Amino acid sequence: MKWSQFFNTSIGKKLLVGATGFFLCAFVIVHLAGNISLLKDDGGEAFNTYAAFMGHNGFIQFLAWGLKVIILLHAIIAIVLTVQNQRARPVKYAVKPGNKTSSWYSRQMAVMGSILFIFLVIHLSQFWWAMHYGDIGTVSYGAVTEVGNLYEVVYAGFAQLWIVVLYVLGMIALSFHLIHGFKSACQTFGLNHKKYNGILNFIGIYLFGILIPVGFAVIPVVIYLKQI
Repeated sequence: MKWSQFFNTSIGKKLLVGATGFFLCAFVIVHLAGNISLLKDDGGEAFNTYAAFMGHNGFIQFLAWGLKVIILLHAIIAIVLTVQNQRARPVKYAVKPGNKTSSWYSRQMAVMGSILFIFLVIHLSQFWWAMHYGDIGTVSYGAVTEVGNLYEVVYAGFAQLWIVVLYVLGMIALSFHLIHGFKSACQTFGLNHKKYNGILNFIGIYLFGILIPVGFAVIPVVIYLKQI
């Protein structure tokens, strides 16, 4: 079977979703590490320097555009799989209370994924677009070349309560999405084993499901509270 034919199969699509999902898991860790600098009391120097590096480094930009392709690929394939699964089961299974054969996370993946995708579109339009194509102010730090003041744009955005609420909701969706997605990807790649399931569950639930989404959600809340 050719690779093109393999990725047209259900298992091939699941492997693609899992692989792109693992890549996105690595991305959110790096992204959170950079965004934490927004809370540093330095007038935006750390964050603006970080944003300038991420926005102008050729290799980083190559990865960034690749990331956008991966996000779209991940979303499209996941939607295709969901539609195929629904067509294969035109009559929904009756799920009794307490039935553990189908977790709440798995049943809500399409909803949470849709909320997360809407959040990403708004997020990119507010901050990524402003950084690359918007007319934002500039600032200099010592001998460092003049850089865009994205810190000011972010603080102005998070001064609006509806944006803060949107981000918190987006992170709730991210939490549920990561908990189930990480577990499903591990299962797809055959990583589940009684010797490793404990650590895998810890990583999926506590690192990706709780720590990372909470870290992202805290940033806009703290910035909002500092400005009221």
